[in-house]
Amino acid sequence: MATRARAGLFFPLLALAISLTAFTGFAFTYLGPLAAGTYAEVSWAVHAHGIVYLVWCALLPVQASLARRAFAVHRALGIVSLGLVAAMAFTGFLVVGVKVQAALSGEGAPFWKSFGVPIAAGLVLFLGFYVAALLNRGRPEWHKRLMISAAATVIAAGTWRLWVAGFGFNDWAMPAAIASTKLFIVAGMIHDLATRRRIHPALWVGLIVSVAVEGGSLLIVGTPLETPVAQAIASFADVFGWMY
Repeated sequence: MATRARAGLFFPLLALAISLTAFTGFAFTYLGPLAAGTYAEVSWAVHAHGIVYLVWCALLPVQASLARRAFAVHRALGIVSLGLVAAMAFTGFLVVGVKVQAALSGEGAPFWKSFGVPIAAGLVLFLGFYVAALLNRGRPEWHKRLMISAAATVIAAGTWRLWVAGFGFNDWAMPAAIASTKLFIVAGMIHDLATRRRIHPALWVGLIVSVAVEGGSLLIVGTPLETPVAQAIASFADVFGWMY
């Protein structure tokens, strides 16, 4: 019984580790400067995205712990989560689209022309895993593992800030940040091997799909495909940029 109880703590603790990683990363470049009053003046969309992103990350371990103990509350908070994810997606694509659009016109940082591609790819992946987790909410073993894959994917922005804080603003920081997020999925795989003697298919889906999509997006950087893909991302700003 004690062994089963400890095993039941694994996914809530893994969710907590993911959440703490995101908060630690943003403490360096967002929360700290914001608290000190030194954060640069930016669009409301940047703050809105940061707030809903961090609220969702804070809700993640709470939801993971409630799934077994208070399912009715877990389900109710899941409805709140839907609104948060919708806001995350819209504000995220708005910010990335505007930044990429500015970079393409020569008015913004070149960083966004290149790395706006994997950033947008990560957001699409997050939405895909999140929807897949919702569609599998009747299968708890699939649901929680797909949600871990979604969470691990979406915190790449936080891990990137940790790499930059530790080693400076380098081009390799983005690939390193994306690779770092896979460690959470691998941790789930190791746990499965230790407790189930096999890796659940949901984690294979999370790892293989995320590596393929994000790896492919990184391979586009610096190639002739970079500009048309960046233009496609910027098209979001063509429609909604007036809201920025």
